[in-house]
Amino acid sequence: MKSILWLQSFARLAIAVTSSQIPLQGAGSNSEFTVFQSHVSPDHSIRIKRQNATLCDTPVDQYTGWLDISHKHFFFWYFKSEAATKDSESEPLALWLTGGPGGSSMLGMLQELGPCLINDYGNGTVYNPYGWNKETALIFVDQPAGVGFSYVDEGEPLPGDSFAAAADMHLFLQLFVSQVFPEHLEGPLVITGESYAGHYLPALGAQIVSQNALFPNRPKVPLKSVAIGNGYVVPSATTYGYWETLCTTNPGVDKPVFNETRCDIMATNLPRCLELSEVCYNHPDPVICAAALKFCGDGVINYYDGESGKGGRNRFDITAPCDIDQFCYANTKLLQDYLNLSSSFAALSIPKEVKEFIAGSEAVEAAFFLTNDLGISLIPQIQYLLASQIDILIYQGNLDLACNTAGAKRWTANLAWKGQAAFTSLDLKPWKSVKDEKEVKVGMFKEVNVKMVDGDDKKTRFAFVTIDGSGHMVPQDQPEVALDMLHRWLNGKSFD
Repeated sequence: MKSILWLQSFARLAIAVTSSQIPLQGAGSNSEFTVFQSHVSPDHSIRIKRQNATLCDTPVDQYTGWLDISHKHFFFWYFKSEAATKDSESEPLALWLTGGPGGSSMLGMLQELGPCLINDYGNGTVYNPYGWNKETALIFVDQPAGVGFSYVDEGEPLPGDSFAAAADMHLFLQLFVSQVFPEHLEGPLVITGESYAGHYLPALGAQIVSQNALFPNRPKVPLKSVAIGNGYVVPSATTYGYWETLCTTNPGVDKPVFNETRCDIMATNLPRCLELSEVCYNHPDPVICAAALKFCGDGVINYYDGESGKGGRNRFDITAPCDIDQFCYANTKLLQDYLNLSSSFAALSIPKEVKEFIAGSEAVEAAFFLTNDLGISLIPQIQYLLASQIDILIYQGNLDLACNTAGAKRWTANLAWKGQAAFTSLDLKPWKSVKDEKEVKVGMFKEVNVKMVDGDDKKTRFAFVTIDGSGHMVPQDQPEVALDMLHRWLNGKSFD
């Protein structure tokens, strides 16, 4: 069955020391890892080394390493903020997770919002003037284990759902901010990402909030907000949005992509698709949910997705060509080739267990499919986060089909929470940003700020923001606008 998730189209020791200082050796050495053993979990440790600018062209300090959890090993790449001040005891941090399930976060780093981007030849990087570390320190993690440079020990099972992945990421962040870079212990932390991160991030956010409450004497992860880009939060809403995206001009196109005949077939099949999806959410049995996914795929999704591929349609931008099979974007292949260079392996000190860097793991995708993680809605976790006073930003590139704006409008309007009435009563309004030194309309937005706890004056922010002229990967398609969006979000500034 053709997957409805964007990255599922991607077919295809150390010296143990207990120092609070990260070693200053440059890239290329194989023995300069510092190891931090968790004070909370005896099975968790982080091995980390400093990199120079050879692999990633940026002036800021950068570090790579692995979180080791028994038989699971998670690769990460961390960058200081360009705005960081020396000796600061409280620095903001952003965690980026690419979706899939099975997508490497190196896609986000080298293709979208990292301090450096892959060059046009795939043999190096260039400085990114719109890197998100202009605003905050950034960490990219390949997760779940088995994705990208992350791995599991031979013979051990792969993680199979967003909640198992969330438990691992929570312990990673707890160790990272409390022992490795304690300047982030007070935060604020924003967890962000795109696509299947619409599953990862609500699950992780809920895990962080619950663990902070359950274990008040342990180091807390200072989560302040969640920012989900073109997220796969509610599968049925995404499917619902296929009709509007392909059969109207609402995405910002001159004429609909599909003709009346195809649109009529999809419209006929949508009610049954939504009905079966609702049964899946209420009774999340893998057999029931697999049947719902198959019906929705055959009856709605595959009329477009079945024609995607090299020289065909692009699921991530309905106005763009698909340059290469499955990935569509040629720079994805370039960054994969770059990370597979022997010089890259040497600089990163890649262990012998990792034979090859692959941007998307079919094995992890299959593991998630077997548990029915792909078929469930993460609305309960979104509701829990809002009730816990965690701010949430939903941002959408309007030209994306795989995780479309129409679907996001549907589920955000139907979200039952204290702010629902106020949110749905608002019309979307234009927001402006500077592009090419001119202030222009770049999309639409609406947001509410709601007191969620009696006796507490703190207001929780829920915002929905669209970006014109962008597909699935907003920081790649509209980098200047994406950075402005991040700046406003992190600094509490309105989009008005």
